[in-house]
Amino acid sequence: MYPKTDSLMNDILFKETFADKDNRRQLEFLLELLLEYPEGYLKNKLEVKYESPLEKENAKEKSVRGDIIIHFDDMTINLEAYQVFNTNSIDKSLYYVMRIQANKLEVGNDYYKLGKTIQINFVEKTSLKLGDELVANFHIAYDKNPKIKLLENFFVIKVVQIDKARKLGYTNNVLERWLQFIAARNKEERNSIAKGDELLVELNEWIDKYVNDEETREKLNKWDIQIAKSTGYELGKEEGIAQRNVEIAKQMIEANIKIEDISKFTGLSMEEIENLKENEK
Repeated sequence: MYPKTDSLMNDILFKETFADKDNRRQLEFLLELLLEYPEGYLKNKLEVKYESPLEKENAKEKSVRGDIIIHFDDMTINLEAYQVFNTNSIDKSLYYVMRIQANKLEVGNDYYKLGKTIQINFVEKTSLKLGDELVANFHIAYDKNPKIKLLENFFVIKVVQIDKARKLGYTNNVLERWLQFIAARNKEERNSIAKGDELLVELNEWIDKYVNDEETREKLNKWDIQIAKSTGYELGKEEGIAQRNVEIAKQMIEANIKIEDISKFTGLSMEEIENLKENEK
């Protein structure tokens, strides 16, 4: 189900919140946490570009999910929130980060002067098997030795598992607390998490005021309906692919094909295949 209007994992509210100038210090601090910069390093450094989709007619219009593009120093960051992070969105994310990096190149420029591009995806549900890691970094790496990375200093994709943050209990870790705030499903949960944190308290008050503006709420609700339909379609497609792989695995089991080969072909884990074998007995 698509997150309701006052949840920060609502794609539109996420972007409207962190792109707004009133919340610039909150955005600076969040990025300082994610990028491991000292507190205050990004103060007044960010150039933020964002095209709000709320004035668009429908969810299929170009730039309707306009990303938050952030520039500072020689860095470019593309900030996104995903309810479903499946094969299509993974491909989209990789395309975005490479496109942004390539667009920096002008005739006569040296490649090493392009700076770095980071794609940061806050995700609610991912088909990637990342375990309980809250923030996972992806690079172009050598299959046999992932420590060998290509263009490591030029771009990276970060996947922030918001659903994992939601399961955390009380924590003194500042990044975990901020991710719990983003994961909160309503104002009451955010109130509890934000207590004692000045920046989070201010942010929560801004969100509450914003979503309770009658005109804004009407626009957000309209987008919730349209994006929920799109999200439902993506979920159904992803589930269909998963079910197809299960059926293929069953047929391969019947043909006495090695579990290792079934796993490579279908993407299912060896444990999942073993369970299928037991159920088929």
